[in-house]
Amino acid sequence: MIRLVFRDLLANIPIWLGALVVTAAAGAAVSVAAGLVTSGFGLEFVYAAGLATLASIATILTTVSIVTVLGSVTRLTVDLQRRSYALWQLVGVSSARVTWIVRAQLTVVAVLGSTLGTLIASPFLPGILRFGLSDSSGLQSIQPQTRPESQLVVIVLVSVIVVLGSLKASRRAGGVRAIEVLRNADGDVTRMGIARWILLAITVALSLVLTWSAGNNSEGASGQLLLIGPLFTAVAVCAIPLIAPPLLRTWTKVIPDRTSTSWFLARNAAAFQVSRSTATISALVVTIALPGSFYAAFSTNGNFVRSVTGESTGTLGPGSFLILLGGPLLVSLAGAAATVLMATRTREQEAALVQSAGGGRGLVLLRATWEALILVGTAALISAAVQVVTGVGMAVSLSRISPTLPDFGLGPGVTATAVCALVITAASAIPVASALRRPVREVLAAE
Repeated sequence: MIRLVFRDLLANIPIWLGALVVTAAAGAAVSVAAGLVTSGFGLEFVYAAGLATLASIATILTTVSIVTVLGSVTRLTVDLQRRSYALWQLVGVSSARVTWIVRAQLTVVAVLGSTLGTLIASPFLPGILRFGLSDSSGLQSIQPQTRPESQLVVIVLVSVIVVLGSLKASRRAGGVRAIEVLRNADGDVTRMGIARWILLAITVALSLVLTWSAGNNSEGASGQLLLIGPLFTAVAVCAIPLIAPPLLRTWTKVIPDRTSTSWFLARNAAAFQVSRSTATISALVVTIALPGSFYAAFSTNGNFVRSVTGESTGTLGPGSFLILLGGPLLVSLAGAAATVLMATRTREQEAALVQSAGGGRGLVLLRATWEALILVGTAALISAAVQVVTGVGMAVSLSRISPTLPDFGLGPGVTATAVCALVITAASAIPVASALRRPVREVLAAE
């Protein structure tokens, strides 16, 4: 069994690379929070408490991002290997053993990834912490400290989060039915399970309660500002299987299929591979909606304070942005790119099929580019809705005290969308361009 665990990992490195990248990003992100805590050792209580508060908020947001993105990545990992799990069962490996093999593989990847991310981040931590604290009143003069034991804690913490967050995906691996998957290797259509419906209801309720409570204070929202945007983002991510597939099919119909052959192929590929598409869209929504909704809440609250006092409030500076949102965005963007790279083999074979049917190299590359932009466009539409709901919700709540104009955080949202478009297009098109140098027969024959 141990031999199978490691041999399968080595045989499917491109697929498992996605989980490794996400866990490495998670290790680097949580290392920043750990650095904040260790920097408070030996300081006065007020400084240590301030650093611990920043660290706790950053850790919570990063953990939510890890669980959200990791769920999509591990589910896609299992779906891409369903045929292998079916073959294992045909040669006598029980369903329970398949489940435990996948869990062992995820544990190995989690430990390796978190260790790698922590080690890579280590030399950069002092500079990151110094810049991050430059916006925090009273904390600018603190000298950052890192300790080896804190790095060990980060590795253990991230590994535990990864293993616990992937339990459902490992059960999916053991639940594969051999005959069913040998007939259809595309995997199950992503659905809203009971647990996801419950989580959606909880996040909706919390979002509404916190948003409404923002209008209970004549001085404006305070602690709620850090949670309202992330909660509305969590609502969108929970509902991704419900809204992403129909939204993708609907908005892409705006451009007629006859306009471009490459668009027709990309649109149908994205719509057909529902599991693959929703995994990428989930990570992209976190990357775009989180900063957009964060700034929407802060800016709308600033409009309220200005209408009441005539004074401007401080905005979220780049240092605070890096400390609070840098980690979650690193994890989500890495996850989005990873989900695209994990399916490289499938995309290469799809491109080879297009070539064998008479399509040129330009058509193949355009198809890969359009597919990436379709995924980013779908995520951007969902994220725009999150930002609008955040801004309008805050404005309605605060208008109970004084008329308030909403802000939608368009600047950060557009910037995040542009970054995602560049990263995802590169992750989709570059491997396909590399595959075009190989003979079509060789690509189609690859397993």
